[in-house]
Amino acid sequence: MKILVTGGQGKIGRYLVQELVSASHQVTVLDQIPGPERGAVKYLIGDIQDLGQVMEAMHGADAVIHLAAIHNPNIATTRLVYETNVIGTFNVHHAAFRLGVKRVVSASSNAIVGWSYSEDFMPDYLPIDENHPLRPVDVYGLSKEIGETIARSYALKGLVTVSLRPSGVVTPDELEEMSKSGGRKPSGFQAYSYVDARDLAVAFGLAVKRPLRGGTIMFAVADDSTIAEPLCDFYPRVKPAIGDKARALTGSAGVYSNTRAKELLGWQPVHSWRK
Repeated sequence: MKILVTGGQGKIGRYLVQELVSASHQVTVLDQIPGPERGAVKYLIGDIQDLGQVMEAMHGADAVIHLAAIHNPNIATTRLVYETNVIGTFNVHHAAFRLGVKRVVSASSNAIVGWSYSEDFMPDYLPIDENHPLRPVDVYGLSKEIGETIARSYALKGLVTVSLRPSGVVTPDELEEMSKSGGRKPSGFQAYSYVDARDLAVAFGLAVKRPLRGGTIMFAVADDSTIAEPLCDFYPRVKPAIGDKARALTGSAGVYSNTRAKELLGWQPVHSWRK
């Protein structure tokens, strides 16, 4: 399969490209960061906000995995985060539709729910699944909600669109540091969710080839949390108002459910800081 990966030079992309090449896919990367001039992967320099550049890079592709984005609202202006993420996502889906590409798999985010950057967040229930209401409070989460809306819109036109919602992506080195320190030190009412970049790469690789309906969304997160203490004990102490809801998080379970990804993709995260 010929696959275009936007943002293939990023934290997730580097592992995803390796995963796709090992599965014998022909991979082209579109990124603002140059890649090696030689090798099995074709690297193109371009901007996802330029529809013409996106279409040129996408020509001949069977599928697209869209990772390119500004992933943190604190490292760029609000306007730049919004324009990069929203216009870029629109351009990718619009180009795919016009060129007859069969599938677009996009990186959404757990921030879409509204917890990532707000200690005032109150979940309706735990663990949070794909049916939970979306209440993003920052421009990054908002841009991802709009991105999923764009994907659903193009799904109505016949494009198979899939949105994966990762949380707190960590590299192997970061995972090793977490293991050495016994997890991350808790600080307030946070989600404490994560996923190893290698596991996430596998999830994207599965999402590009498994039979799925257009408009599919799913959380792609680790089974466990980033802190050693069970969340069913930790959360009631930090925020008593969710004590009853937190009791559903047994053992080392995290706050987001990855059941749908396991069922639809046959995916199983295997990397944990606890191992």
